[in-house]
Amino acid sequence: MIMHQFLYKILFIFSLGLILPQMVFAAQISFDAKTTQAQVGKNFEVTLFVNTEQENINAFEGKIIFPNDLLDLKEIRDGNTIVNFWIEKPKAQDNAIVFSGVTPGGFNGRNGLIFSAIFEAKKEGVVKFEVNDVRILRNDGIGSMAAVSVAPFEVVISKKTQVEIPAIPKIEDRERPELFVPEIARDESISGGKWFIVFVTQDKASGIDHYEIKESRQRFFIIFQKWSQTESPYILQDQELRSYVFVKAVDKAGNERMVKINPQNPLGWYENYENWLIIVLGLVIAYAIKKFLWRRYLKK
Repeated sequence: MIMHQFLYKILFIFSLGLILPQMVFAAQISFDAKTTQAQVGKNFEVTLFVNTEQENINAFEGKIIFPNDLLDLKEIRDGNTIVNFWIEKPKAQDNAIVFSGVTPGGFNGRNGLIFSAIFEAKKEGVVKFEVNDVRILRNDGIGSMAAVSVAPFEVVISKKTQVEIPAIPKIEDRERPELFVPEIARDESISGGKWFIVFVTQDKASGIDHYEIKESRQRFFIIFQKWSQTESPYILQDQELRSYVFVKAVDKAGNERMVKINPQNPLGWYENYENWLIIVLGLVIAYAIKKFLWRRYLKK
């Protein structure tokens, strides 16, 4: 009898050894909040996480669905996200938040922060958060699809709550966005082969708010030119690549990081009217000094 029980255990362990390698671990998308209760007229924050369940993943996309009759979306925060490059930054779209991003090199771990959203509770009810059209790709060189599960999440909104609703922390961000190197390129499939510039950076505290750009063939008078808000990729106005290009990244706290790209085909010194202006200005100053000294000489 004892021998039979021992053989059964051996067979059970052996069968597990055959089954477990074939099991597919599903990456899990989950929500988290400091409370599952909310008060009418008050704000609360919901955070979206990914748990890879031993998978190495590098791309995420999906759509968070929420009832806009119960909630008003106030803010989206993506500071300290595991996403390095947003293909589509999290943004409001009717009663949803759509997002798509990649993490070169991959991510493997628990509680990987994707982004958080701050809502205002409009009226009483039960809020059910859902994630639709979710896709997660493995970091396996071919971008194969990973199995995904979504953990349900609910928040109950009441006129008064039995617990104290935690205050949403303010973001303290005094650091500029990270250094970045814009690249100028062209491709026949993009805008008919026109030259464009691509750029991206990160801000781990408050997140990137927007980018601004300006281009000019002049080195000094560009300071009087206005910035234009833009997105990457940006089609260059100067297709001859004779302009200086300045790109500025601005985070949600207002901190800025600016980089300059020198022209690939700079103007000759005689083509740049700034040089002629400097020469003329120098001659005028020299003449004024000479005239001043001459008058002093005559007075003696």
